[in-house]
Amino acid sequence: MNERLRLPAEWEPHSASWLAFPHLQDEWPFNLGAAQASIAALCRAIAEAGNEPVRLLVKNEDIESRARSLIGEVRNVRYVTTDYGDCWLRDTAPLFGHRDNGELGALCFAFNGWGGKYEMPFDGQVSGWLTKRLQARRFECPVVLEGGALETNGAGTFLTTASCTLNPNRNLGLTRSTFEQALGDRVSMERVIWLDEGLEHDHTDGHIDMIARFVALDTVVCMRSNPSRPNAEALRSIEEKLRAAGLKVLGIPAPSALQAPSGEPLPASYCNFYIANAAVIVPAYGLPEDEAALEEIANAFPSREVIGLPARDLLWGGGAFHCVTQAQPSKP
Repeated sequence: MNERLRLPAEWEPHSASWLAFPHLQDEWPFNLGAAQASIAALCRAIAEAGNEPVRLLVKNEDIESRARSLIGEVRNVRYVTTDYGDCWLRDTAPLFGHRDNGELGALCFAFNGWGGKYEMPFDGQVSGWLTKRLQARRFECPVVLEGGALETNGAGTFLTTASCTLNPNRNLGLTRSTFEQALGDRVSMERVIWLDEGLEHDHTDGHIDMIARFVALDTVVCMRSNPSRPNAEALRSIEEKLRAAGLKVLGIPAPSALQAPSGEPLPASYCNFYIANAAVIVPAYGLPEDEAALEEIANAFPSREVIGLPARDLLWGGGAFHCVTQAQPSKP
């Protein structure tokens, strides 16, 4: 019988969190400096309040110098020089897990720049480089996908969206059953819960980490449908499907409408938090709903400090804190 990788829940212990420092001016035409400052603040929060080592990718000495100037002297942050595209390591790095012998393994998908929309030099090399550096066994899955499209409770239940995973711009002709077969051949899997679609204006075609997250084995958080907020109908459908699958659903507020400087609507979400060893880092947008969202998420994680950090500048690039982090789990 072939070995299968166990992908842990994000609340399980981490030996490090991997991030990458933004450096492409073309990708951040309005706010590269602000996006860099957001990543710096996130690194500090994970390393200090989160009690978790940070490994930050930097392109060269100049980029490292810029990152250091923003982060400051933080003991738990180390800088790693390599080639990469942009900061979205949730999608370009592998999903790490535990092999049968407890050693590190990596679930690796093919990557095509989010359906061919955002192809940046070196992004396709990050997965291979990182698995080699960490000496992790690669579990190659013959599907084009990004890490933000999968969410797991660590016990074999997965969430994903058909709008992303089955999108012809990634996997022409792929069906739910063939995807489940491909995934189940490589990881310990009991079931996949399928949602139809994600948020409007989401460049990723509906990544699950923007709409629903596990906070316990049988409990998820998602944003409550509100007719006065964006995505009301989609959020109502998401909650119904999660409950129908037998999960306990904790509702958090949906944020008010946000726009990029270009006027384009943005897919703001409080679900795109990162669960560090001792803290949960939650995106905040300077909106009236921020405080209530932080309070609800704190109720879901009573043993961790919950920290809200400004994320509007990162959202202009298409994502928030979960999108830019990739956890390296501790050896069990």
